[in-house]
Amino acid sequence: MSPAAGTAGTAGTAETPDAQNAPETPDAPDARAAADARAAADARQAPPSDHPPLHRNRDFTRLWLSAGISRFGSCIAMVAFPLLALYHTGSAAHAGLVGFAAALPNLVVQLPAGAFVDRWDRRRVMLWCDVIGLLTVASVAVAVARDEVWLPHLMLAAFVEMSLATFYDLAERAAVRSVVSTEQLPTAMSRNEARGSAIGLLGQPASGLLLSAAHWLPFGFMAAANLLALGMLARLRRDLRAVVGERSGRRLYTDIRDGVSWLWRRKFARFLVGFFAGSNLIFQVLALTVMVIIQRNGGSPADFGIVAAARGIGGIAGSLVEPHLSRRYRLHTVLVIVTTLWVVLMPFVALLHRPVALALVLGGLSFASGILNVAAWVFQVQNTPDEMQGRVNGTARFLGAGFNSLGALGCGYLLDAIGTTRTSMLLWAAVAALAAVVGFSRTARTEKDVD
Repeated sequence: MSPAAGTAGTAGTAETPDAQNAPETPDAPDARAAADARAAADARQAPPSDHPPLHRNRDFTRLWLSAGISRFGSCIAMVAFPLLALYHTGSAAHAGLVGFAAALPNLVVQLPAGAFVDRWDRRRVMLWCDVIGLLTVASVAVAVARDEVWLPHLMLAAFVEMSLATFYDLAERAAVRSVVSTEQLPTAMSRNEARGSAIGLLGQPASGLLLSAAHWLPFGFMAAANLLALGMLARLRRDLRAVVGERSGRRLYTDIRDGVSWLWRRKFARFLVGFFAGSNLIFQVLALTVMVIIQRNGGSPADFGIVAAARGIGGIAGSLVEPHLSRRYRLHTVLVIVTTLWVVLMPFVALLHRPVALALVLGGLSFASGILNVAAWVFQVQNTPDEMQGRVNGTARFLGAGFNSLGALGCGYLLDAIGTTRTSMLLWAAVAALAAVVGFSRTARTEKDVD
């Protein structure tokens, strides 16, 4: 779940201290199995007193840094692959095909990746992602250096690289609870969200600069990043395996179905997924709308960088503020605060056309989104059993990614048909509707999580 970045995903660790938010299970056998799994996970996780402060927690630092380096490479890849296709072939259609291949894992990989992450050793998943990713991008770097670029090769490499990024992200999100205490989770998640915003802030401009220097350079840089992340992750010693128990030997389809079913049975979790699916769609359309506003008012590509930088800075600031809000307010209150900020700021997109002014508005919107992303992620971490982390997160991201694809597909036609001003006002109306749902929904107000 990430409205600011246009990516889907909620968030995973031990049961929440608030008893009213603790999920229940509908039948006795499932309840006993879940209780046994949670007990095993809690037994494996060191007591809170055994966890040093985050700045002295070597396992958390290694996980945070290695995942950040790997994600930075993936961020560069997401831009570099279609850019290479465009500049090498001169065809926007070819660039679109490569971009589609890079985005496809959001739809076809999320659900099985979540199930596999809950079955496999999460540390090994991340290690193999770095190894295979290194070989994949190195093959592209060599092909470009030899002037042997082949479109199907680019499409396959883009699909593989972003599929690995999906596995890595789900594994790392689920692994956080194994290296920090329950009390440290909000701060740890806040730092992870700030890291993601910083990566978005730096990754897209870096990709363009590297490609301008030499077409093979972004892919060589990604290979080096994979190697560095691999070495750092290899030094992480804590056990990151999920509790599998009676699930071993079951069919993959059954695991995926159980993840979808677990999420669907919980009212508030279901509400959050629906909320983020809608907000992701809005922000996907908003991103393209702002680009078109700048382009149609004579803006340059550098102006897009100003807006992207403001979004990144806003997201970082929001993620750092969230832990202070979560200590004072319930998640529903945070939802109300965030949607109110969206409603206040969104109309300015229709009224303002200068890049600096738009950057300030987008920075404010991303500030609110950064707060919400961390709050929702912590909620999922605290309310999802360890053995369900990958599947529940994968299901939520799958639903959000599907709506993102619809936004990307239909936004261009909408802008051509009614223009940027009317599209912006439609987005404001959609945000106002979301705010109304948050304010009046009984499920949102009570945070009751089980039917």
